Amino acid sequence: MPKADCKFSAFLYRYRGYILGIIAVALVCTPPGDGTIGPLIAIPIYVVSAFLRVQSRRFIGEHTRGHVHAADELVTCGPYVHVRHPLYISNTGFALGVAFFHLGVSLWVLAFMVVVVAFEVALSRIEDRFLEQKFGDVWRAWARKTPAFAPHLGLWGGSSCDSEHVPAQRAFWQAFFADSSTWLWLFFCNLLLILRKVAVFYV
Repeated sequence: MPKADCKFSAFLYRYRGYILGIIAVALVCTPPGDGTIGPLIAIPIYVVSAFLRVQSRRFIGEHTRGHVHAADELVTCGPYVHVRHPLYISNTGFALGVAFFHLGVSLWVLAFMVVVVAFEVALSRIEDRFLEQKFGDVWRAWARKTPAFAPHLGLWGGSSCDSEHVPAQRAFWQAFFADSSTWLWLFFCNLLLILRKVAVFYV
């Protein structure tokens, strides 16, 4: 990889939280949509995304919120049997839910999601390069049969685990509470959007 691309990838990964924060601020500044259909769409998206995130966290062990990539082992069990990036899918789902919650059904949602999906795909490719460099042929063999985002229809019945009985590292509720910062961020973001709607309604 060219040196400039390496620096850009490192920048994206290091400041990914700040970049998402900027996108969130831009969303808050966008005029809210009317009606209740947006929140009704957002709620099931939140639930599915949260379930996928917790299930993924059960298998990956310690959280990786640092500025550089780190991986002690290649995780191929749990949701990672079906897709390589369930956490990025979950993040995109949360973003889509927030967009519907605030904007309702509008073209603004599409514009917002183009930006978010492009960003999450960029992060996933950075992670793929890192894992390929670290795990080599083991990662390449896994990647050949495990799509990045959209699982093959026949893949749900298979397994890419070394063992069919690999246990999760955490119980469901342990993984849920270990990811408390994510739930606080989601709560705070939705609270801001509710206050934004209230302010528009009364002003």
